[in-house]
Amino acid sequence: MALRVGIVGAGAAGTLRARELEAYPDVRITAVADPNRPARDAFVRTFGIPLAVSDHERLVVHEEVDIVVIAAPTVTHGVVALDALAAGKHVICEQPIAITAAQGAAMIDKAENSTGRLFVALPQRYDPVNQEVLRMLENEQIGYPFLLLGSYLKNQFDRLNDWHDWKGTWEVAGGGILMEYGSEIIDLFHYLIGDIGAVSTVCARFATDPLHKAEDSCLVGIEFIDDISADLAITGAAKFSAWPEEYPGTAMRLEMYGLEGSIRILSSTPRLTVVTKSGGRKKIPESEIKTDLPTDMMRDFLDCILEDKDPLVNAKDALSALRVVLASYKSSQMKRRVEMLEEV
Repeated sequence: MALRVGIVGAGAAGTLRARELEAYPDVRITAVADPNRPARDAFVRTFGIPLAVSDHERLVVHEEVDIVVIAAPTVTHGVVALDALAAGKHVICEQPIAITAAQGAAMIDKAENSTGRLFVALPQRYDPVNQEVLRMLENEQIGYPFLLLGSYLKNQFDRLNDWHDWKGTWEVAGGGILMEYGSEIIDLFHYLIGDIGAVSTVCARFATDPLHKAEDSCLVGIEFIDDISADLAITGAAKFSAWPEEYPGTAMRLEMYGLEGSIRILSSTPRLTVVTKSGGRKKIPESEIKTDLPTDMMRDFLDCILEDKDPLVNAKDALSALRVVLASYKSSQMKRRVEMLEEV
């Protein structure tokens, strides 16, 4: 029997997920909810969906919906997920899990007491390159890793400068570029290194004008529990970038330094470069990487529903990442180091 999916949010994120889901033979998209009538109508024309409504309440209780995909602004994540889980539906939520840690915790609690399951889209663990790097670290190929340097670039300059767009607003988005994409990168840090103990952060609107918008760029200093440090630079205002040579509007770089070598991960080719004391420099083609772990996030979530198993990334991982994001905002606002044990 096909899994029937209802999508909350008919914008770019919802359309992306719908195209991804319609490729699976055991999935049928049966409903969409969005208050924007033109966007909703366009979504229906594109995907031939039988049910289109303006609010999520009708969608989450509909008998032709098994899974609710939340691809709407961050402020809606908590209420939609709680309503869907209360109706016994499975939930796949875009990052971040919620706008506050309390709301994220409530979603997890509700899922634990529901027949529905909660999944949060954090894709970095599904990248075979990152899986290979974790294997290298576990095998101590670069010795003790003591420093990580990460950068994440997005070109959302026009939307962030649009006074009427919700992107980057405190009220609807819950913050700026760090809230929107920080969970993904922080979860990768958790995956590769472990728990974070403290952060020291600077967030600012360096390149955008609207006063009701949050940060377009930030620098996050991270202290891991295991005496390892990291610096993360993230910006949504990178209209131009010298790297990579053909900048597509998104780019990520992560460099890891160990006592016996180093690792560089890029979003462009070559994806993975390793330098070790014994083996010298080696560029590892993605085609040579072999893994037994899932590499398709949405397929993994669907299989977990069908087979009642655990996903590679879970909602508690997403909540941990959100707490780091919120601690980073607190650090920037209070202009001091913030420990993760503090209330955020």
